[in-house]
Amino acid sequence: GPSGDPDSLERLRRIGESSSRILRFTRDLVAYARPSSEVPVQVAIHNVIEQALAFCEHVIAEHGAKVERGFAESLPPVRGMPEQLAQVFVNLFTNACHAMPTSGGWLLVSSVLAADGRVTVLVEDNGHGIASEHSSSIFTPFFTTKGDGRGTGLGLSIVRNIMDNHGAEIRVERGAQGGARFVLTFPSAG
Repeated sequence: GPSGDPDSLERLRRIGESSSRILRFTRDLVAYARPSSEVPVQVAIHNVIEQALAFCEHVIAEHGAKVERGFAESLPPVRGMPEQLAQVFVNLFTNACHAMPTSGGWLLVSSVLAADGRVTVLVEDNGHGIASEHSSSIFTPFFTTKGDGRGTGLGLSIVRNIMDNHGAEIRVERGAQGGARFVLTFPSAG
């Protein structure tokens, strides 16, 4: 019967995989294209980060990752749209988890107040890192290094879009442990 047919099972598995890929792609595309109805407010960036960490809890747990925080004592608020900013961190945290080793993975989120009054947030992991020749391409739509069909290639371009909308900057560099370190710089709300 069909239940014992390995070919049918394999076909079903592939259909399942394709449909979840299409679902992810659609969701990313919608997030990429949707103009936000949010209005900019004064945002405590640490709250946004905590929200994103809470949202990513299952992914973080699934990868057995350890989260470390290195938050600056008192940061001025940044001006922005909290939901969009949370989306930025959710994308970065999710990517970090996907890049991590199967055990002993860690994610370090730290913040610092720059001399010019701007707020800098660092998101660093001990994953496989990003090849230097890819460091500018990773923010372009549809570019992905995830070969297994897991990545839509929109995550980081959504991040770049949101950052641009906020007059904020993002770049990636090699972390201390060879993983990826994302450097996000926000103008102060003042």
